[in-house]
Amino acid sequence: MQDRFGSLDRVGSDYERRRIRRSRAAASTMVAAASLLLVCLLSLAVAACGSDGEASGAAANGQAAGGGGAETVVITDDAGRQLTVAADVKKVFCTGPTGTSLVYTVAPELLVGWNITPTDQEKEYIPAECRDIVGLGGWFGKNTTGNVEEIIKLSPDVVLSIGTIDEGAISDAERAQGLLGVPVVMIDSTLTKTGDAYRFVGEIVGMEERADELARYSDEVIAEAQANTVKLSEEDRVTLYYAEGGKGLHTDPEGSSHTEVFTVMGARNVADVELQQGYGMSPVSLEQVIAWDPQVILVASDPAGETNVYEQITTGADWATIEAVETSQVYAIPHGPFDWVDRPYSIGRILGIPWVGNLLYPDLYDFDLQARVKDFYRLFYHLDLTDEQLQELMEHAIPVR
Repeated sequence: MQDRFGSLDRVGSDYERRRIRRSRAAASTMVAAASLLLVCLLSLAVAACGSDGEASGAAANGQAAGGGGAETVVITDDAGRQLTVAADVKKVFCTGPTGTSLVYTVAPELLVGWNITPTDQEKEYIPAECRDIVGLGGWFGKNTTGNVEEIIKLSPDVVLSIGTIDEGAISDAERAQGLLGVPVVMIDSTLTKTGDAYRFVGEIVGMEERADELARYSDEVIAEAQANTVKLSEEDRVTLYYAEGGKGLHTDPEGSSHTEVFTVMGARNVADVELQQGYGMSPVSLEQVIAWDPQVILVASDPAGETNVYEQITTGADWATIEAVETSQVYAIPHGPFDWVDRPYSIGRILGIPWVGNLLYPDLYDFDLQARVKDFYRLFYHLDLTDEQLQELMEHAIPVR
């Protein structure tokens, strides 16, 4: 992986290079302290000779020599921006839920707050000691703004913007940086680069070993999916419709950041609509969905419990002629505490990949899904799922055998 700590000497690992910078900073501090002591002694000598003006000047020079701030490192983020950040990061804020979910998996205690206060349903999948969460807003989605005053009060050492890298995102990061007075580091959230994102975050917060553990897991899941997708012929690829919105009549096409799980899995997204950048959710008609006649329908999650799209699709007469409905291949995307696919897309996509694979291509993804889910939650979400929690999480998410 490219060395982002470019200002440091290339000696050993990234962690070692950061230690070298700290050692140099410590040495510089010692030299500065010695210089200050010498200046003070000289000042006293001058004062004893009755030269008040010169004594005042020497004292001013000593104050300057003794000044200094926290240790820093210079990094280059995924947008190519050079930033000076704290070398010892203790507190982090993320501009959006994608970043918040990733940092949570590395070390929940680093987060000064989340972007959205979790729902009661989401809190069921958060350890009790981590549930005291403050929603601070952020710069994501549609017209969302962070609570600047509260974020500043919490004094994060660094702000992470983990998402799509484009001109709009860069503009948002620069704006947030100006408002908060804290460096905003941009990190690419492309699904296939999840391992790189983890390792970069690990370098920034000084938790390389933990981040690399999660990165290697993510890399292996993606590599497995890519290897299996190569085995699929065009005829093997399952057609899929992603039902979003209050009536299931919004969606996102191939090429959207919101449908990356389906792309990695080799599913054929039937949505023949124009790609909407950013928030996405292109409106479609039921007649279009009927014409596309997907083999599988995946219904976006509803953690707030405000809609009943799954029931509308599976019991409504209007949807009944679609193959996925006729063959009972309609599934609700699991969510808790983060989504397995989208809205907002999170690190949960690393679990969404084998889940979707097991649904669409069970011969290629032949494993104990429930065991894998429990392992993932233990490793990534710091939670030992109970059987009751697992059952609730997977409701409408697996075939009825």
